Amino acid sequence: MRAAIAIAVLSLVGPTGAAEAQDGIPVKSPLVEAACGSCHASDDAGRMSRISWQRKSAEGWQITVIRMMRTGNISLSPEEARDVVRYLTDHHGLAPEEERPYFYLAEQRPHQEAFAEDEDLIQETCSRCHLTARFRTQRRTAEEWDLLKGMHVGYFPTIEGQTFRGENPEERWAVDRVLDQLKEKYPFETPEWRTYRAKGPGPGIAGRWFFRGSQPGSGPIGGIVEFRPDDGSGGNYGYEANLIHGDGTGERRLGAGVLYGGFSFRGRSQGDSLEQRRAALMLSDDGQTLTGRLFSGRFGETGLDVTLTRAAGGVQIGAAWPPAGQTGTTATGVRILGAGFAEDAVSSLDFGAGVTVQDARRVSEMELLVDLRIDADAPLGYRDVSAGGIRLVDGFAVHDGVDYIRVTPEMALSRVGGAVAPKQFVQFEVSGWHRGPDGETLTDDDLALGPVDVTWTTEEYFIRDEDADTRFVGNIDERGLFTPGLDGPNPERELMADNMGDVWVVAEHEDPETGETLRDRARLVVSPPVFLYWDLFPQRTGQ
Repeated sequence: MRAAIAIAVLSLVGPTGAAEAQDGIPVKSPLVEAACGSCHASDDAGRMSRISWQRKSAEGWQITVIRMMRTGNISLSPEEARDVVRYLTDHHGLAPEEERPYFYLAEQRPHQEAFAEDEDLIQETCSRCHLTARFRTQRRTAEEWDLLKGMHVGYFPTIEGQTFRGENPEERWAVDRVLDQLKEKYPFETPEWRTYRAKGPGPGIAGRWFFRGSQPGSGPIGGIVEFRPDDGSGGNYGYEANLIHGDGTGERRLGAGVLYGGFSFRGRSQGDSLEQRRAALMLSDDGQTLTGRLFSGRFGETGLDVTLTRAAGGVQIGAAWPPAGQTGTTATGVRILGAGFAEDAVSSLDFGAGVTVQDARRVSEMELLVDLRIDADAPLGYRDVSAGGIRLVDGFAVHDGVDYIRVTPEMALSRVGGAVAPKQFVQFEVSGWHRGPDGETLTDDDLALGPVDVTWTTEEYFIRDEDADTRFVGNIDERGLFTPGLDGPNPERELMADNMGDVWVVAEHEDPETGETLRDRARLVVSPPVFLYWDLFPQRTGQ
């Protein structure tokens, strides 16, 4: 069978022995040579066929290694497989500028991909099976792009008639025209890669970092993370996070991860509140900021955006919670989350005109607890929160009432599961909004007031009579977490149909003073399970 595949591949792309104009990247890892050398020959300069003329992200090399283990009879322990991926990503990877636009793939962030006007064929030929980030995070020589076509036809012969030939068999294959675009847009050698290699990998991430993020449905999180190198290689790290949630709950997290190429971090951590989370973080060019996402769930659907800044000493402010207060009231128990709060930090607290700090105390280095009096005639709008000479810009809003609410995400996808396939959950969130200085709602000057108390329900998204999707697709709890129904036929549903469907997710907030009910809704599609995981296979293996 392997011989047949090899003949099919070579017959499509021709001889593969000749090197191209690019020099290629020598392989200097004994482990990679031992694992891959039986099929990928090395020349006198240490360049290995195929490998030395490709560059990929960590996810790209991970998928390649897993495929070789599945189909190439290569036996590697999990530790060896990780080391191979680590070496290839460090030395045959991407420059930060090449990876950053598509980092949502590593973050498993829901993302609506866009296509240029000349990319209709790419969308039709490649995106039926792959996120575009899959191939946009690869750089190959022209010959290697051609070999990718051969690999697809060798492994998946039906693809020739499905998409590769195109609609008109008399024309040049559609995939060949796609490859022309990929060769031009994603060549092996790029200015970004040359600049990155000349600069070197950077200072690493060892040390203390100020952490700030916001958990959908729960509120802000702040604290301190300390990264410690695990070995002398400069890439493996252990880390400890001491965090404070918006409700005052503390959390200690322990984790470990790898900094690929000196700028792209992948890790896992465990804690009591957020439980196990994976991390994908990108280091800024100046080495002072890490941004990315912590996520969990089979599809990475439960996640929070985070920013880490090097802790250089002094005060740092991450969030005020709640983030808004109404005129003519007293806001008690407002938490200021940050780092470096000294004993005298409360004496310098300021929320701007019309807001008086009645009482404040330092709970810890990372938390202040404040009671505020907001004058009835206090100017409306965002305020900077300042302490110790540091400002949290637009960190607190003063308003005279909630004018409307908004549900996010506005559209969402869930998947039934639990029997054969895993479920895909959705976390919804509601924020209150004020009409802003112009007195009109849904304009750019409106004020975000943070979460408000709501009642969650689902309503029918009408498609056909007697659909009854709300009875079967799943349930949403008081925190806005939607749990889909079981996969497979449902004996209680007409014709034993499954539990898929379309519904509105509805949030209602009752104003405690006027009794007025504010309402918003989002569309939710509950779809079939994913039974095949071509792009996500490595995550299932735990590699």
